[in-house]
Amino acid sequence: MMRKKILLAAIVASLALLGSCSELGIDIQDRLSMFVSLLNATDRSSINSQFDQSLTQDLPIMNAAWWNTSFPSPLDANHLYSLTLLDYSNPANVVATIMGPPAFNSDTGLPQNAVFVMSKEGIDWFIEQLYLDGSSTALIR
Repeated sequence: MMRKKILLAAIVASLALLGSCSELGIDIQDRLSMFVSLLNATDRSSINSQFDQSLTQDLPIMNAAWWNTSFPSPLDANHLYSLTLLDYSNPANVVATIMGPPAFNSDTGLPQNAVFVMSKEGIDWFIEQLYLDGSSTALIR
């Protein structure tokens, strides 16, 4: 009987914790972390959900082939994507560097500078645009 009460208390506490997280929404750091996690995933089918569905114009072309060309899949656990946020104080100009497998940056193995334009829907932040290496043309718009 005591074990059932402890289990029930743990379940209630877990549900309360999950409920409170959803009230806070997804912040910029969490959204970008989810994006990078999906870049590293074997199944990238949900990666487009990280983008603003009403403002990201390129969503129709961002299929599996596009992702594999623009962001080649990691070769192994030693060549994963990672993101270093440098400045996320301005959602219209989130400055970061992206490190990825060698093929991501012309086989140089060097990180690429990135600027993310974020948008907010309700309480959640989403990626709207992505610029790489100082280009004035967005890779994702």
